[in-house]
Amino acid sequence: MTINGNDIRMIRGDTEQLVVTCQLSDGTERPFEDGDTVTLTVAWAMGPEVLQKTVTSFQEGAAFVLLNHEDTNDLTPGEYAYDVQLTAKDGTVATIIPPARFVLEGDVTRD
Repeated sequence: MTINGNDIRMIRGDTEQLVVTCQLSDGTERPFEDGDTVTLTVAWAMGPEVLQKTVTSFQEGAAFVLLNHEDTNDLTPGEYAYDVQLTAKDGTVATIIPPARFVLEGDVTRD
């Protein structure tokens, strides 16, 4: 699943790989490179974070964020918010995907 500010929907306990890319304000792609850090944070709308994943190695300029079964298995189904922050190798920090909806749907089969 490629994300670029769109809502994310997934089922609690599933494994999902999110592909994050960065587009500059002029519409050009800004590939991630060695030394960059990309952080996906999921939180209750006005509360503390419940999930955070950081990526520091990239494939073809994109960040692949793996949400494992264990990352969401114990979370309460519902609507959360997420954003993605880039810390560039020069120390510049920017929110590259502003807050958007992260919907965690309930599951039926539990292990």
